[in-house]
Amino acid sequence: MRKPNESGSQFFSYKNFFSTVLMAVADADYCFISVEAGAHGSSSDSKVFKNSTFGKLLDSNKLNIPDPRVLPSDVGLSMPFVLVGDETFALSEHVFQPYPNKRLTFLKRIYNYRLSRARKRVECTFGILANKWRICHRPIDVKPDFCDNSIKACCVLHNYAR
Repeated sequence: MRKPNESGSQFFSYKNFFSTVLMAVADADYCFISVEAGAHGSSSDSKVFKNSTFGKLLDSNKLNIPDPRVLPSDVGLSMPFVLVGDETFALSEHVFQPYPNKRLTFLKRIYNYRLSRARKRVECTFGILANKWRICHRPIDVKPDFCDNSIKACCVLHNYAR
C-alpha cells in the first residue's frame, strides 16, 4: 500500500515498503478457508496470528477442529488436523513448524521436507491470488480500511473463480 497519511512507521514492513498483513488459512485445493487482513505491516506473523480470530479461537480451543482421524492410506494411527506454519509461529498441538536447521536427524529432515511441501501449497495459493488480481502487484493508493476490504474481496473472488 502507499504510505497512509500521518501513520509514521506503523505500516512499514521489514521488507522496506508499506504494507498491510494478509493472514489466511488455505486448503490443498488452493482455496482460502479463513482470511484476516488489516494488521500493520510492521507486525510479525506470529503476533498477527495470535491476535487474529482463528489464533484466539485456537488458543481457547473454540476453533471446532475435528477430532484426529485415521488417514485413508494408513492403518490404525489417527492423525490430528493441523495448521502449517514457518519458524515464526509458536508450536502447539494444532500448529506445526519445522525443526531448526542444525544437525538434524534423517527423520527430522524428512519431516521438514514434507512440511515445506505443505507450506508451498499455501504460498502457491497466495501467488495465484496475486497473479489473478493484478491490483496486488502494485501499491494500492487508498485508505487502510478500504485497502483491507479490497484484499478480502480479492480473496472471496479468488475462491469463487477456483
